[in-house]
Amino acid sequence: MVRNYLTFVIVIIIACCGYSTRSILPSHLKSIAIPVVGNETIKPGLGELLTEQLSEDFTKDRNLKITTLDRANLVLECKITNYEKSPQSYTANQDVIAWKITLAAEINAEDKSKSESLTKGNISTWITYDTKTETEEQGIGKAIEKLSQEILKNVLTTW
Repeated sequence: MVRNYLTFVIVIIIACCGYSTRSILPSHLKSIAIPVVGNETIKPGLGELLTEQLSEDFTKDRNLKITTLDRANLVLECKITNYEKSPQSYTANQDVIAWKITLAAEINAEDKSKSESLTKGNISTWITYDTKTETEEQGIGKAIEKLSQEILKNVLTTW
């Protein structure tokens, strides 16, 4: 009897601990278009880097198929609004040994079939990089990757 009870409890606990990697997108949203990301900063190339990273991340995620503007159910418009590089830590001689890169973007995901914005807002993220082991370009790459992941998460879960 005790054994049956324990088995029952274990089965219930396991059944209640489900985990899903699916998005909570409305069922009519099957595809996304990602126009070239705008760049309002003085740092050139950030828009193109984020466009490429977003395309890569949405392709890996597989919840939405990337397509052209005329075929997409959802259009993700982004623009990078801030790029900031500031010293994070110093040596005893006041030489910078780590930098902090902050990126901010404004996003708008529009459901074309309903002509309404479903996700709209600002997303900001930052990373640090060590000047001994990484270049500024590598730091920017890490920041772009992190920003893209935040945008992906925001688009797929904020409905």
